[in-house]
Amino acid sequence: METATAITADWIRDVHWIDGWSFIHSEEPLVCPSIWLMDMNYSLGRLAVFGDRMLSSVETARANRFHLEEHRCRFEATHTLLRLLVGRLSGSEPANLQFGKGHHGKPILASPTGTDIHFNMSYTQGRTIVGLERGHPIGVDIEWTKRPLDIESMLETCFSPRERAYIAGQPVDMRHRFFTLWTRKEAILKLTGEGIGEHLPSFEVLDGTSNTPKSIIGSRPPDHIYLYSFSIGEDAIGCLASEVRLDSCAFFRV
Repeated sequence: METATAITADWIRDVHWIDGWSFIHSEEPLVCPSIWLMDMNYSLGRLAVFGDRMLSSVETARANRFHLEEHRCRFEATHTLLRLLVGRLSGSEPANLQFGKGHHGKPILASPTGTDIHFNMSYTQGRTIVGLERGHPIGVDIEWTKRPLDIESMLETCFSPRERAYIAGQPVDMRHRFFTLWTRKEAILKLTGEGIGEHLPSFEVLDGTSNTPKSIIGSRPPDHIYLYSFSIGEDAIGCLASEVRLDSCAFFRV
């Protein structure tokens, strides 16, 4: 009999956003797990001053391949923030960090080794989130709920019958329900590093706990996945996926 992965989904309702910029410049130890929210309207200028001397030649080359200036700036700012955070957490100079690719190309810290630092990133309209953890892989996703999208055309290909009933059960707040489940599924994909898009309707992420055959989750499925949804203002939703239950999570805004 095939074993199953348990998926438990819930909300973090009372998110207290801490001033991340002040925290970065303080001597306090970096908190894990943590979510770092970057708003391009406020963060770009602060982080741009580090870019030229902090990003690697590979990152600079990738940034320059973006056709849109806003995407290039977002990439540079996000990776600058990532280097500041991982450098602080690992006790290394941010410019000396080396990143690589793990399972199915999931970004990992290649050097220094032995830190057991895990991170993940996600982008949406004008915002980025960076998730940090120590000892356990994580996945994060963020979505702008006003994103132009034909929701009804995606229901059958992405969601189970029960999930479709939940999303389309009433017209009020339909987009909020859609993006709640969408970010949860994306966070699972980011956690595992698997390309399981064709299996999206085969595992459920409704509030509570459901069981899914491990073959659906991927080649190296965990026994349990915990999903934590949270609101970001009135027009964005985020989700953090972890292989272990989290007692707490710190939220920072830069």
